[in-house]
Amino acid sequence: MTRRVPLLAGEKESLHVSLDRHRDVVLWKLDGLDDEQLRRPVTPSGTHLLGLVKHLAAVEYGWFCQTFGRETEPLPFDEDDENADLRVEPGESTADVLAFYARARAAADAVITELGPDDTGTA
Repeated sequence: MTRRVPLLAGEKESLHVSLDRHRDVVLWKLDGLDDEQLRRPVTPSGTHLLGLVKHLAAVEYGWFCQTFGRETEPLPFDEDDENADLRVEPGESTADVLAFYARARAAADAVITELGPDDTGTA
């Protein structure tokens, strides 16, 4: 079932529903794929679906938690490697990446719930 952004909702509810709608689509795209398919490069740069999920998790932590001074777990950003957050390391399982995404989503949701629409970030 597709979530619809409510036309008459407040900003925070609309944000939550909109984010969840996009998050659900990402997970839906992974449904039924095995580990090999999730790690198959789909672009010349080597990007693959599981790497995109890792990137989305890191970005949610960055935009919602770091921006508002909240703690995060270690994030896969590297000043010397602009694609580090897209890379799934050999020791990282699909379950590890999906759990990272779930934790990032929960952390972002907590920040959205806690703060008001007029609050501004520090970073």
